[in-house]
Amino acid sequence: MRHKLPIKLSKCEFHKKELDYLGYRISEQGLKMDPAKVKAVEDWQAPTTRKQLQSFLGFANFYRQFIERFTQIALPLTDLLKTKGKGEQATKPMAKLRWGPNCQLAFETLKDRFTTEPILQHPDENRAFIVQVDASDSAIGGGPYAERGR
Repeated sequence: MRHKLPIKLSKCEFHKKELDYLGYRISEQGLKMDPAKVKAVEDWQAPTTRKQLQSFLGFANFYRQFIERFTQIALPLTDLLKTKGKGEQATKPMAKLRWGPNCQLAFETLKDRFTTEPILQHPDENRAFIVQVDASDSAIGGGPYAERGR
């Protein structure tokens, strides 16, 4: 009890190959979405109200690191939430959305990307890392990447 961190052995598991923690599955291969969350995405219906869209985008933002070009894909959906004065769309959470084909495509693309179970691999400290950045009119992003084939 040097650091006064009590543990209860009956709640501990040892020598596990993978574990679920805070919405993620962590394994030797890397980090991926909890399979229960993947199932929830498969069953998710297209939002019809502002509140439902906020709920979906909140979920999606939590897992955005799994989706390459997330901001660009989600742009039609996030545009629906932008406030433009005191109109019904901007102020009422149950207001109907102006859902168009581009919104449906963005929604379906995000669902598809989440349900293909991408895995974020653990970094290999023996490889050189580069920082890659990109920007467009609607998004900016970047991150460290391990160089391939070296």
